[in-house]
Amino acid sequence: MLVVLLWVENVPASKGAHLISDKAKRQKQIVKFFQRVENSELGVKDYFAKHQTPISIAQYYRLKKRYEQQGMIGLEDQRQLGNARKIDPRQVDLLRGILTYNRHLTSESLKHELQSKWGVDLDKSRIDQFRRQFKLTRIKPSTVKQELAQFAGIEIFSALAIHVGILEQWSATIQQRLEQVKQTEFYKDKSSPETGDHIYARRRDGRFSSRYNRLNKVRKMKFASIADKVKDKDFSRLSLYQTKPASLNRKNLALLLLPLVTNNGASRSIDKPLGNALRYACGYNYKNATIDKYLRELKYLQVSTELINCNAIFWSNFWKQFDPADHKVACYYIDGNVKALWSSKRCRKGKVTMLGRVMNCLEQVVIHDGFGRPLYFRTFSGNADLQSHALQSMAQLDELMNEGQTARTNKSRCTRALIMDGGGNSVQTLRAFSKSPYHYITILDTNQIGERKFKHLSSIERYQYGKASLNDCLIELVDSKQPDYIYETRAVHVHWDNGKECCLVTSIAKSLFDASEVVKAYFDRWPFCEKQYAMMKAAVCFYQVVGYGKKHVSDENMINRIKKHQIDLDHLQQELKIPLSQISEKEQKLQTLFEKERRLKEKSRIKMVTDCNRIRISKLWRPVSGTYEKFNVKLKRRRNLLKKSLPLCERSIKNLHVFKTSRWFIMLM
Repeated sequence: MLVVLLWVENVPASKGAHLISDKAKRQKQIVKFFQRVENSELGVKDYFAKHQTPISIAQYYRLKKRYEQQGMIGLEDQRQLGNARKIDPRQVDLLRGILTYNRHLTSESLKHELQSKWGVDLDKSRIDQFRRQFKLTRIKPSTVKQELAQFAGIEIFSALAIHVGILEQWSATIQQRLEQVKQTEFYKDKSSPETGDHIYARRRDGRFSSRYNRLNKVRKMKFASIADKVKDKDFSRLSLYQTKPASLNRKNLALLLLPLVTNNGASRSIDKPLGNALRYACGYNYKNATIDKYLRELKYLQVSTELINCNAIFWSNFWKQFDPADHKVACYYIDGNVKALWSSKRCRKGKVTMLGRVMNCLEQVVIHDGFGRPLYFRTFSGNADLQSHALQSMAQLDELMNEGQTARTNKSRCTRALIMDGGGNSVQTLRAFSKSPYHYITILDTNQIGERKFKHLSSIERYQYGKASLNDCLIELVDSKQPDYIYETRAVHVHWDNGKECCLVTSIAKSLFDASEVVKAYFDRWPFCEKQYAMMKAAVCFYQVVGYGKKHVSDENMINRIKKHQIDLDHLQQELKIPLSQISEKEQKLQTLFEKERRLKEKSRIKMVTDCNRIRISKLWRPVSGTYEKFNVKLKRRRNLLKKSLPLCERSIKNLHVFKTSRWFIMLM
């Protein structure tokens, strides 16, 4: 009411009086209308239905109720006072401020914002009206183009590879190998007429046609070994000779990240959506065709040995700068990983532990430090023989690490120690170590531990790096292949506080390594880091065989057996020279009789045998059967003599005599 009076005061006198008179006139008209309805004989509904009224029946009841309660004041028109407003002036000021400082928000966003935070419920249309009223229309924000990285984080591996410098080392090794091949006879000049293989088997655009695979030379060499394929290979046509060093680094980086973008290490999986991560990691989205061609050219270069040596030298020098201390013993850990090889070709078999079966396999022997960082590795067909291959790999690694350095004095044999798990605890392997300049630490199986095998037992001491009791002693082991040979070596019998026990054997003297250091050196790798090492191998798809070469390898055991049987065969031929000559004479005579028999069969006809004819045949057969029996007795005697002298040829001679007697019987018939 106060707001209305103030508003009326601000209005001119003539206009205010006119508004007041209009209100009084309206009130009087409404009262007269109430009286007409009441004085009418019709009901309220019938009256409104029959007559034209200024208000509706709902307004009639509402205004009449106010009139009865408040009198003339209840009939005043209060719409100018804002009694139908949903928000008060303070909320209007709040909305003005929100629209001023948030002109980029949409009406829908403002609706939810006012309702959730301020409890103001407005429609979108009402908010738009306020925008137009306050002249605060929405201003669309400028669109900012943002590139979404689908494979965020893979650049970290690229940065690490570039930071340590391994890519440059690989590229330098490959380029060095290319220069070596360029000096050989396999590199042919492109201008020579012999350049270009099987031009007639290509299409016009240079691609090979189906005729190329039908060529006799291609079909013959398709599954041959690399050593045989490179003999006719023209290395001048390799695209590696035209590849720049920057492209080599980029492709090497793609190979390094292959396990991360494929989940299985196979290049054919690069074409899947996950392979698009190479675009962010290498700067180029390589596909399977490019990477496969690059790997095949590296395969023909036979650069694998150089790359393995490059890795061994690089990582040994890289980790050395983080551990400059001069240790008494340089411990290297050796571990073998057997991979299943699914191939129809015959190759060496072995036990694949993760599948629980004996099948075609490859074993990769890795030499690494206690943190699982590989330094050197070699691959063998079937199970690797640690007796020969472990020492050979260690010698090659030692030679690589000493390249370019002064000759290391070998005053102590304990400068290199190789730590193996239970797979290398055979006595034959330990004996091989005793003849080499390297030491060993390994663990024995439970069936190799016995109280009667220990001697020179020392006093029990506590393990300095764990909860266990140690007993330093000597142990005697028997070689299974030479039971008369007894091998004696140092042993550390470990009794853990939880009731378990184990026994470690080593060739390191007590003056260099005490019992606690021997146990710690072994269990720093097994089993403390076994789980970590297994996870690292799974991350880089170490269990997968993504490529392997095939080569014909002579089986030495079978060759020795063939030679032995060949000698026995020559010896038997000398002993049976006379009987074999007699048999050959009989065979020559039988040939004429066989021919005569055939002619008689062609002239004769088969008739039904009656009882009379059977009697005649039996009479004729009696003298013939007697002759056959005499001959058969001679053959049996000869066969018994041959059985004594020919145990290996018994079956063949028996079949031969049975064959001769049967043919002789036909001849007598």
